[in-house]
Amino acid sequence: MKLGFFLHMLSSVQKSYLLFACFAVGFLQGAGAATSSAPSVASATASRPPKTQCKCLPGDPCYPSAKDWQTFSSKLSQPLIANQRPLGAACYPSSGSKFSATQCAQFTANINNPIFREGLPNALQYETFEVLFNSSGVVVSECPFDNGLVNATGALCGQGRIPPNAVNVTTVQDIQQAVQFASKNNLKLVVRNKGHEVIGRSGGVGALEVFTHNLQNITFFNSFVPEGAPRNTPGEFAVSLGAGVSWSTAYSQTHAHNRSIPGGMAPFGTVGAAGGWLLGGGHSALTRYFGYGVDNALQFKVVLPNGTFATVNKYRDPDLFWALRGGGGPSFGIVVESTVKTHPDPPYTAFFFVAEAANKDAFTNILEVWNRYHNDLSDAGWAGVWPFTSNLLALSLLNQGVPTVNPNGKTLMDKFLADANAVADITIVTQEYVNYTSFEDFNIDILVNGNHGFNFTQAPPGPPNSVTSSWLLPRNITAASRARDMAEIYVNLTAGATGLLTWKYSMVGGGPAATNNPADVSSTPAFRNIVTDLVLLPTGPGLPPITLDNIQETRRTVNRDNQVFKQLAPPPFGGQYLNEVGPYKYQSLRTVLNSQILSQADFLEEDWQVAYWGPNYARLLSIKKRIDPNDLLIVHKGVNSEAWDDEVICKTVS
Repeated sequence: MKLGFFLHMLSSVQKSYLLFACFAVGFLQGAGAATSSAPSVASATASRPPKTQCKCLPGDPCYPSAKDWQTFSSKLSQPLIANQRPLGAACYPSSGSKFSATQCAQFTANINNPIFREGLPNALQYETFEVLFNSSGVVVSECPFDNGLVNATGALCGQGRIPPNAVNVTTVQDIQQAVQFASKNNLKLVVRNKGHEVIGRSGGVGALEVFTHNLQNITFFNSFVPEGAPRNTPGEFAVSLGAGVSWSTAYSQTHAHNRSIPGGMAPFGTVGAAGGWLLGGGHSALTRYFGYGVDNALQFKVVLPNGTFATVNKYRDPDLFWALRGGGGPSFGIVVESTVKTHPDPPYTAFFFVAEAANKDAFTNILEVWNRYHNDLSDAGWAGVWPFTSNLLALSLLNQGVPTVNPNGKTLMDKFLADANAVADITIVTQEYVNYTSFEDFNIDILVNGNHGFNFTQAPPGPPNSVTSSWLLPRNITAASRARDMAEIYVNLTAGATGLLTWKYSMVGGGPAATNNPADVSSTPAFRNIVTDLVLLPTGPGLPPITLDNIQETRRTVNRDNQVFKQLAPPPFGGQYLNEVGPYKYQSLRTVLNSQILSQADFLEEDWQVAYWGPNYARLLSIKKRIDPNDLLIVHKGVNSEAWDDEVICKTVS
């Protein structure tokens, strides 16, 4: 092993970040039938059984030489971002030329600023996944800002899971060159646009990164017709979005054209609009009106695993189009551009409600009242999010029209308000209706300025000790007849929680989201049965200090809590939203699972295939093997990843 890379991989201070970072994933390709020697970075994976194929990592004899990298860089539109280091390297004198007290101060001040982090190839929105753990949950390599050793001589900044080389993509050819170089040299390949990804697929040990953030093209159409469509195919209102466009930009530009688009909801709009959110299904406060993201996809332009640039739609490779609409990114191709439907841009009535409970009984009672109205309010047109902490319930909901188009919208909400105000030992902090001229106005007011209701901007994505998991709850589980039972379950989830430990529920079902044909897309059919997606999101200052024990306990808590809902709504009735998947037990190399034999004993850790895709997995697997026979674009818990280890470096072969 080369000494320099070894020093980058190891850190003298092994402060523990969130445990399930060890399940973080990368995008990679197997090099034909060749079997490489085990990578010299032995700590990156568990002990390797015989008969494995592994990626080439820095320090391995098979890894490209400096001259190879220089030649590769000369073929790109922008110089290769070579020898890339984590942001924290600026704070370590031992980092040599990367050390900068000025940059260290800037980076430290913005460490949890999602807008700052989204445009950097060497930072992820969730810092957890910049850290490399081993199979025992012990930190192997990291580069923390807050280790107290910023000026200590000899303190080392570990490389962690930050790719050492990145392609700053500005052209299709850049992606093609990266695909060809990774294929030729048996490199792990990862794709990043915004880095807003909750199981670490945008980073990877020793990987070559395809950084698509700067693909910012936006084109609007009044009559878009997919390429290859029959003559006289009617056109649709649509917009083509480059892979690097954020939802904040997509919302504002679409609104400027007097149109609307269903998209991701995150503080400051730092989710990418054309990549992982869309490929993973894509739900939103607007899916109740316009359908899921995949329902709105009309065409993709992608670079395939063989390096071909392809236009994919219902007329050109319909099987691949189906797979792209929910199969997860970037398993079926690296997105260059996505074209999606746009819709009318009506005004909205929003409702904000925040209630604090003085005790457990009061909290149970207010949740029971909410549960009684939950499904009926959805049917009356309300959608949005309703997070709660250990003693606080918050509703941030919206309904089309001012007044609401659905005549029952305000009437039913007023009935809920009357019952909520009658609950003893409850303090109503906020209860108000606010009118907005468009969804863009609502988005800016709530997710940028934090002006009404629960302030989401105070808990932006990216805290190093955050964990996320989810479960799709069908209508019968959230029915009024189960109001008390579900209230007690919710209260038990928050037992002992403090601060902003949040369980966020999103009312995203109903309307077109329920009635669109599930067979048209590869997302789990459970999407069509739900009103609410539960997101387990312990975050904010309520989390305990970052120690290995606390990290393990946070992971266990989220995993345990999700089991409750898995038992209530097992597939095919329930499932997991691919973009909000949960923590998994670290597993070393293992043999391929038979996708037709799925154990129900430990669903979150084994049965991810049916959780993410239900009965669609077998077809997805067939398409994946056709277009990616050499496993270039494998991601952790992605289609055809069963034989790969958790860091997606080595594959068990028969």
